[in-house]
Amino acid sequence: MQTLDLRGVSCPTNFIKIKLALEMFEPGETVEILLDEGEPVKNVPRSLADEGHRLLGLEKQDDHYLLRVENNPRHSGPLDSVKDYSSTRISREGAEPATDPVMVEETIELIVNGSKLSTIVTTPDLHKELAVGYLVTEGAIKGRSDLESIEENGNWVLLQIRSFEHFDHWHELRSSGCVGINWDRQDEDVRLPLEQTFSSSVLLDSMKYLYDEIQDRTGGAHTASLVAANGKLKYKAVDIGRHNAIDKVVGMALLNGDDLTKLFLVSSGRQPAGMVMKAARAGIPLVISKAAPVSSGIDSARRSNVTLCCFATAEKMKVFSVPERIEI
Repeated sequence: MQTLDLRGVSCPTNFIKIKLALEMFEPGETVEILLDEGEPVKNVPRSLADEGHRLLGLEKQDDHYLLRVENNPRHSGPLDSVKDYSSTRISREGAEPATDPVMVEETIELIVNGSKLSTIVTTPDLHKELAVGYLVTEGAIKGRSDLESIEENGNWVLLQIRSFEHFDHWHELRSSGCVGINWDRQDEDVRLPLEQTFSSSVLLDSMKYLYDEIQDRTGGAHTASLVAANGKLKYKAVDIGRHNAIDKVVGMALLNGDDLTKLFLVSSGRQPAGMVMKAARAGIPLVISKAAPVSSGIDSARRSNVTLCCFATAEKMKVFSVPERIEI
């Protein structure tokens, strides 16, 4: 029988170590796990049960607990982003059975340098890219060079980043519950140079990238695309959240070594400050959306020198900031 001694290891690092170890054991094998009192003995058994492992017993032993587990991991292969559900269609003529495609969601945990940073509800794809994009667009790291390693394990994304003062300060503020912090104004020093320009015809033509089969089928998806100045689609992502979709394409571009200052973002969602500042922190100079802006988004775009285009169609758009970045 295998024994894992996790005494002295706090949450969630203990659970990460257990998950990695259990992958090396045979299905059905019994494993003994030594855990400290408090959070470890409260959290680890529940998390293991959620993963599909069978709990065989929990015993108090002196100053720690002995947990016996049967290794029986739930299959965690790639999942489809859409699932069919039965429904009932009701009209003035009566009721009839129907089937509807629905977006699938799942929860992932971002673990940075051994500490849980965030829980994100997203679709079952591009989790690494989402994690990297999130760190950049939320201001935790400055770019690809700050990332040392990334690994996906089930619903955990484990990132190791360079330890430096900016991240330590950012994490301390976020962990404090943000009391007294106005996150929309935390990046007033972010101001993008007026270097890259884009053709108005390319911008209007890019609205075709908003269409997506999943959105067409379900009506429950947001899209984000990164497009080059010549109109070539570089990256596209679909998600239940408009913020997530942006994080995914930013992560894809960064992991592939693309220069985000040469690309523009096509977004399906409304544009408040949180959306605009994601682009600004990543260095993306222009955002175009079919949806409306919000006052905070316009103010943030003007402060950060991001060109914000909204109410866009294939024929027209309205520009709320830095119109000189657009060539007519």
